[in-house]
Amino acid sequence: MSTRQPGTNPRGLDPAGHDTAAEQTLDTADDPRAVRRGERAAFALGDVASNLTWTTISSYLLFFYTDVAGIAAGAAGTLMLIARLLDAFFDPAVGLVLDRTTSRWGRARPYLLFGAPLLSVLTVLTFLTPGGGGTAALIYAYVTFVLVGLAYSLVNVPYGALMAMATRDSGTRMQLAGMRSFGVGIGLILVSTLTQPLISLFGGSPTSRTGFAWTTALYAATGMFLFWVVFRLVRERVPAAPRTEDRDGFAASFRTLARNTPWLTVFLFSILSFARLGIITGGAVYFALHVLDKPAAVSVILLAFSLSAVFGSLVTARVLRALGQRRGILLGLVVCIVLSGPLFVLRDDLAAFTVVFFVANLAGGLGFVAVPALVADTVEWQEWRSGRRDEGLLFSGYSMSTKIGAALGSACLAWGLAAVDYRPDAVTAQAGHGIALLFVGLPALIAALQAALIATYSLEEKLPGIKATNLRRREQP
Repeated sequence: MSTRQPGTNPRGLDPAGHDTAAEQTLDTADDPRAVRRGERAAFALGDVASNLTWTTISSYLLFFYTDVAGIAAGAAGTLMLIARLLDAFFDPAVGLVLDRTTSRWGRARPYLLFGAPLLSVLTVLTFLTPGGGGTAALIYAYVTFVLVGLAYSLVNVPYGALMAMATRDSGTRMQLAGMRSFGVGIGLILVSTLTQPLISLFGGSPTSRTGFAWTTALYAATGMFLFWVVFRLVRERVPAAPRTEDRDGFAASFRTLARNTPWLTVFLFSILSFARLGIITGGAVYFALHVLDKPAAVSVILLAFSLSAVFGSLVTARVLRALGQRRGILLGLVVCIVLSGPLFVLRDDLAAFTVVFFVANLAGGLGFVAVPALVADTVEWQEWRSGRRDEGLLFSGYSMSTKIGAALGSACLAWGLAAVDYRPDAVTAQAGHGIALLFVGLPALIAALQAALIATYSLEEKLPGIKATNLRRREQP
C-alpha cells in the first residue's frame, strides 16, 4: 500500500537534482499522514496504562513498605535497588525475542494482548505485602517486586518499540513521543489526585492496607483495558529488516549496539531522567507530610508535576523543532537547575513553591518527553551500521533504563531517609531538613549530570543522511 504526494522528495536524496520527478511513491511507513488521529491517541492511552502501574509503584510503594508493611527504610531501599536491577536485565531478552517474533497480530502487539492481564495481577499482589516488617514480609516483597518488573517488561518493551514500527518519519515520531508524554501526564494526574482519596475511601485512612489493595486493583484493571485499546488501534507499518543469516544474530545485534554511541547517550540520559522522576514522585509524600506538614500538599505537588508533563507533551515538539533537540533539552535543564535554588526559600509558601516547582519541571522535562523519539532515531543508526533495525533490542534498553533509573532514584531516596534517621512515628527537625534536601537538591544534581551528557549527543545532524542511505539500500534488489 502506498500514497502519492506531488512535488516532494521523500527519498531524502542529495539536493543536486537527482531523482526529482514531480511525483514520487511514498511508502506508508514514511508517510506522516499514515498514522491517523485515533492511532496517535492510542499512544497516549498506552502511557496512561503504564503509569497507573509505574507511577503508583514509584510514588507509593516505598511509602507502603515503610509505613504500612513496616519494612525499615534502609532495607526497603536495598530491596528496590536489587530487585529492580535484576528484572531490568530481563528487558534485553524480551527485546531480542520481540525482534524475532512473528504472529498474525504482528511483532509487538500480541505482547499487549496477553501480557497486560499478567501485569495487572502482579501489580495488585505487590501491594499485598504482609505487615510486621519481618523476614516473611521482606521475602514476599522481593519476589513480587521482581515479578511485577518482569511483567512490566513483557508489556512495555513491545509498546515502546511500536513507535519505531508504526512510522519511519522522524517528525511523526516526535509527535508520538509528545502523545506518550501527554499520556504520562494524565497517568500522573490520575495517580496523584485520586490515590490518597481512594485509599481513604476504601480503607478509612491513608495507611490502610485494604485501601491500598482496592485502589491498586482498580488501577490495574483500567490499565489492562487501555493496553487492549492500544492493541486494537495501533498498526505496524515498518517491516523487520531481512535476516539472511541469523546464526550470529544475537551477537551481531549486541556488537552493533555497543558501537551505537547515540543510543548509549540516550540510554544513560534516560537512566538519569527516571532517577530524578523516582526521587520527585517518591519523595513528594515525605516532603508534604514532614517538611510542609500538610497532608493535602501531596496531591498538590504531584498534580503540579503531572501538569508539567502534560504541558511539556504539548510544547516539546515545537520547542525542539525551533531550537534543535540537543540545544532545547540542554537549555531546559539549565532552567530547571537555576530554579531549584528558590524552592528551598519558598517551601513555607505552598502556592509560590508549587508555581516555581511546575516551571522547573516543565523546563527540565523536555528531555523526558523527547527520549522515546530519540531512541526511535537510534534505530536508523543501528540499521545503517548493521542492516538490522533491532527495534525490540533498542527499546528494551529504554525500558531497562527506566527500571535502573527508578531503582537508583528510589534507593537513593530510601538510603537518604535512613541517613537522616527517618522514623515514621517520630520525625525530627533535622530529619525534616534532610528530606527537603533530598527532595529538592538531589534532582538538581541529577539534572546537571543530564545536561553534561546530552551536550555530547550528535545524531540529530547526521540523521537525514543516514535515513537516505538506509532507503537506498532497501530499494536495491
